[in-house]
Amino acid sequence: MKIILMILPVFTLMACATTNNLESIHLDYDIVISEIDKNVYIATDKEFYNSNILIVKMDNGTVVITSSPFENLATTSLMNWVKRNLKPKKIIAINPHFHRDGTGGNRVYEDFGAETWASDLTKDFALKHNKRDPIKAAKFYTDPKRNKRILDSPISPPKNTFPIKEGKKFKFGNEIVEVFYPGPAHTKDNSVVYFHEQKILFGGCMIKPFELGYMGDAQVSEWPASAKSLKKFEIKTVIPGHGKWGGPELIDKTIQVAESYLKLNTEKK
Repeated sequence: MKIILMILPVFTLMACATTNNLESIHLDYDIVISEIDKNVYIATDKEFYNSNILIVKMDNGTVVITSSPFENLATTSLMNWVKRNLKPKKIIAINPHFHRDGTGGNRVYEDFGAETWASDLTKDFALKHNKRDPIKAAKFYTDPKRNKRILDSPISPPKNTFPIKEGKKFKFGNEIVEVFYPGPAHTKDNSVVYFHEQKILFGGCMIKPFELGYMGDAQVSEWPASAKSLKKFEIKTVIPGHGKWGGPELIDKTIQVAESYLKLNTEKK
């Protein structure tokens, strides 16, 4: 019995039930990693709004990371895991929009040798907001340690860009990863990332199947049409920026939520 009591705490740190009932790996700074398919992982930044980061190891050994933890310490924890467990030949990190849950880990990504990519508009917004962002973001947290982690993590814009309306296709052997701009929604610059072979869409923060959430930079009038444009892809799994992932129904639910919001606010006028 004594041996069991000694081993159990170690085991529970490494694997336990998580969102969507999958086994998970717990890292420092409350990053939780779930393997949802072969070589496909979702890392969730539990401390900061359950923000999702998609990690896919391609057949040629490249690891593609879409989105980011909020700040440097959690990103360092994540990247140590990626390096140790996935042994990438190369790392591509894609910023789907300029908010901290899309760009917050860029400095650490680059310290680990990753290429950071985003649209030209995302880079422009990141440059515009990077000086005031840490102070603004830190105000949301009363916990002094969490507050300091944000203040110590200024936004670093991506090093590589592409025209937002043209998007970007990455080819890794026979595999294609496509960055697509559906139009304004959660932000003016929100892009999605589609993994053709895996049929996985990282929809990011424009996928809101329950409520629209933070709308400080949103264009709600364009949201339904932008979400409808995602139906061009053959999708097996949709990864939202926050919360549970699922199937293509998350797109339909997002359209309904946005249309309901517009209808309600039109009636109020």
